[in-house]
Amino acid sequence: MAELPLSTPRTVLVTGATGGVGSAVARALHTAGWTVYAAHRRPEDAEALRDAGFTPVRLELTDEDSVFAAAEQIGSRLDGLVNSAAIMGQGPVELTPTEAWRRQFEINVIGQATVIRAFLPALRASGGRIVNIGAVSARVPPPFFGPIAASKAALAALTHSLRAELRHQGVKVTLVEPGAMDTSIFATADKASADLGRAGSAKTQEHYARALDAVRATAARQPLGPVAPAVDAVVRALTARRPATLTTTGRDGRALALLRFLPDGLRDRLVLKAFGVTAEAFEDAPLTESPAAGPR
Repeated sequence: MAELPLSTPRTVLVTGATGGVGSAVARALHTAGWTVYAAHRRPEDAEALRDAGFTPVRLELTDEDSVFAAAEQIGSRLDGLVNSAAIMGQGPVELTPTEAWRRQFEINVIGQATVIRAFLPALRASGGRIVNIGAVSARVPPPFFGPIAASKAALAALTHSLRAELRHQGVKVTLVEPGAMDTSIFATADKASADLGRAGSAKTQEHYARALDAVRATAARQPLGPVAPAVDAVVRALTARRPATLTTTGRDGRALALLRFLPDGLRDRLVLKAFGVTAEAFEDAPLTESPAAGPR
């Protein structure tokens, strides 16, 4: 695919630039000559971002005033926006507390929409690009990945709607859906998953324990893919004359995406088997009656 020359100065805002895909994307674009505005939440991150050659921008996804203040700081023109910031919550729907669901969507969906709203005038002025980082689990959600999968599915819907809205306004929109990658978000997800054990009654927690152990063991054996394919996809989305509307990266990501074409029942059986979740996993602690309510 042909790419636009990078001879003219370009500007891009990358959210989640302090780690994971966002950090790798920021480095790649800086190396290619872009002016990178690196969004960060913590004041102490600014110096490290500046030392890396980026322009740090304080931006809190859950604070609308912070987002619009960042837009004023950057100014009236912006060539690219990469929405990479996210959190990854895992666990059974039944054991995921309401506040965890709210935070998942506040950051992964509402926060992304707020950033887009704030920076769209500057992107429109330059005929810019928007790249949203989704997840292949949005299309084929594995068991106990409901929180992250649901939020990324919502982000995918937002992205597709936005792309159609901006089609005649000169702004192109791409969704990049990576598979599992070797980034810090997966370590954070492990802690979040462990914290979910505090929700629900003790009996309900026990009911899910064996199945959760099987999923954790399967995930621990699965090698995490490199970040590079996702970074390359983002760079192409920002520079190609005709960028793809959707790119799935990683061997596991592409394989999982193919499962969406199977009948639901067959797909469920294959996914459950792959994650080691069997009917026997729930036999040690059956829920034969409604347990007393636990923490919500």
